[in-house]
Amino acid sequence: MSASGRGYAVAGVLNRRGVPNRSGRPWSGYTVSRIIANPAYAGDLCYGDVYVQDAHQPLISRQIWQRALAIAAARGGEHTQRAASPADYHLTGLITCPQCGHSYVGTSATGRTRTYRYYTCFSRARYGPHGCPAPRLPADQTDAAVLQALCDFYAHSTHLIQDAVTRAQQRHRDGHASQRAEHEAILAQIKHKAAAMDRYHAAFENGTMDDATAGQRLKTLHDQIAQLTVRAEELTQALSDEPAPPPPGVIADLQVCLADAIASGTPAERKAAIEALVAEVRITDRGLIPVFRIPSPRPSVPGETETATTEPAVRTMLSLVGPVGFEPTLAGT
Repeated sequence: MSASGRGYAVAGVLNRRGVPNRSGRPWSGYTVSRIIANPAYAGDLCYGDVYVQDAHQPLISRQIWQRALAIAAARGGEHTQRAASPADYHLTGLITCPQCGHSYVGTSATGRTRTYRYYTCFSRARYGPHGCPAPRLPADQTDAAVLQALCDFYAHSTHLIQDAVTRAQQRHRDGHASQRAEHEAILAQIKHKAAAMDRYHAAFENGTMDDATAGQRLKTLHDQIAQLTVRAEELTQALSDEPAPPPPGVIADLQVCLADAIASGTPAERKAAIEALVAEVRITDRGLIPVFRIPSPRPSVPGETETATTEPAVRTMLSLVGPVGFEPTLAGT
């Protein structure tokens, strides 16, 4: 292996040749870099703070090993493909690779004059194109495009929200038909058993039934009603979660906040807006499809907009230069 090879590039060569690492998996740039930095190849041993020079027969000369270290240090920033801090990337956790199913992670590569930021499939970031051939996405353009599409949607296409909510409500009702029938049946059982308890109480008070008989039966009925009541409350909660339009004024507030985020917001504010209102970003042959969340009408903490993932979502088409048309199809939550 030439001392001039970079870890990432060397890993790519090994993977293209079908040479696995010692665990049988593809090579990663990190693994190659660790091998280059391992002093054992020059005949030294290192354990914790203990360093023993010339402890055994070297595999390569010390001169070649030191040259490899120097080249690796000099070129470490040229094309590292290292994962970056999630806080630096607006769409962290929102993009799934359509080819291998792994999440896209933030990566960076340093050129001669600037650092380039990308969203890269985890498999490709770790093992190179051999791990996954999915394309990288330029992070700056992708972040800006998704945020602009989100802003444009709430500024010009709010009529789609009511259509989305209506569709979600119908889907909710269709999907809960059996639960509604079960809820009605349970309420009828509770009413029937409560009436039976009243009759047992009356018989005991009238002296037509002894305490041993009435008491045991009343306890059984009480336990049954308690169990049925718990189930009825669960069904009531499920049936009450029907999607509803955002509260009055929320859309207007979002329009202002999103416009401000684009015009003068900090990176943290823009990331917060995307996290709150974008459920996912899908990679398709038509470009990127951001799936938008619709604010919940339920009470939330003052100053915050609740956007639970159980709320209905609307999806819209966009390219890396902005929206190219809207598709008011309900996306799964």
